[in-house]
Amino acid sequence: MKKVFIITMALCVSIFGNLFSASLDFDDLINKLQKTYVEPFAKDIGSVLAGGMSHSGRTLGLVPGVDVGVGASLSTKPSSDNVILKNSIGEKLFGMPFIQLSKGLPMNIDIVLRGFPETQGIQVLGFGLKYGIIQKELAAVSLGLSAMYSYNSLTYDTFKANVNSLSGMISLKIPMIEPYIGISIDSTKLETDFTIAQLPAGVQNLSVTTTQPKYVAGINLSLIPLTYINIGATYLIDHIGADIGIGIKF
Repeated sequence: MKKVFIITMALCVSIFGNLFSASLDFDDLINKLQKTYVEPFAKDIGSVLAGGMSHSGRTLGLVPGVDVGVGASLSTKPSSDNVILKNSIGEKLFGMPFIQLSKGLPMNIDIVLRGFPETQGIQVLGFGLKYGIIQKELAAVSLGLSAMYSYNSLTYDTFKANVNSLSGMISLKIPMIEPYIGISIDSTKLETDFTIAQLPAGVQNLSVTTTQPKYVAGINLSLIPLTYINIGATYLIDHIGADIGIGIKF
């Protein structure tokens, strides 16, 4: 009888062990959570975190070559599959404000630093290097074509994100007006630290990396000498946004 009991228990352990190992595939669950929840969230955060780094194809020049401004990168609403952000703010405008300083260096290079005072637990820092590929002056017209690398980071209570971006931009400046167009490739890494209540199934510390293109077109207005206002429209996969800013350039 004891032998029969041991054999029966062994069979039960084998059957139920196989059942649970087949059904409770936690790796698959984590992958689905990353695809369904975290990746769309990362794309939307990355799109505004990296926005507004450049709004001209021209570089500043060496002397004095300074641009100081404030602005914001905005999205009209979360993307259609961004469950996390839609549950938090709904179909509302969201974005990232910044204070930015640019300085011209030798060899048609600009260095860009940006950030914003900590607000509601959010910390933002970034920098960029911009290289002027073509810088042409003809009478009152200035043509600029530039490439830029930038890095931006955001830290919050429940996640942290960083974005590496490569972008190209071309602009044509005539008196008081400078239209521009550009494209960037944003690679966003986002790591979560959500609580059980915030992320389904209680899975925490997920990490994803996403890559997506962003297109921008806008205009700089210099109605007052040494100042500018820039307004740009951005396009992502399924929604639009905007880059806005004001500053002093000399």
